[in-house]
Amino acid sequence: MKRFAALVIPLALASCAPMLSADPVTLNNPDVQFAQAATGSNLFEIQSSQLALTNSSSAPLKTFAQMLITDHQNAQTQLASLATAQHLPLPTVLPPDKQLKVIALGTLNGAAFDAAYIREQTLAHQLALSVLQNELSAGMNADLKGYATAQVPVITMHLTTVTALTP
Repeated sequence: MKRFAALVIPLALASCAPMLSADPVTLNNPDVQFAQAATGSNLFEIQSSQLALTNSSSAPLKTFAQMLITDHQNAQTQLASLATAQHLPLPTVLPPDKQLKVIALGTLNGAAFDAAYIREQTLAHQLALSVLQNELSAGMNADLKGYATAQVPVITMHLTTVTALTP
């Protein structure tokens, strides 16, 4: 048993090496957290809206989805540029909770999809507004705060539009 522990513990620690060596200042930096959360939000909006183009039965909802794809692709391009300039790491895939939502949406069609998509977009845009407002109050990076300032009216408009849609 001692031999097993002698092998397992170093292997376990080695597998955590990237996390152990991460700069704690970076991990706790509200600007990094904002950039990562905003990226997850943008990726979710894009991917879920791409599903809407094929799974929805509503022309107005498809028009809304296309607007989201365009707006969030533009927002993510701007954010990625800022992150590159600031040397901030950004995720390239959806966070697991958002990936599960995209998978669940992908199983639906027609009116069932429309109702679920509207619900998810409403929640996602409420969360996005919170993330943006948090950056405005707690962020330290002027460029990221500028990005957040520019995105608040866009996300507010998306939220207003989605709440007016009916399945």
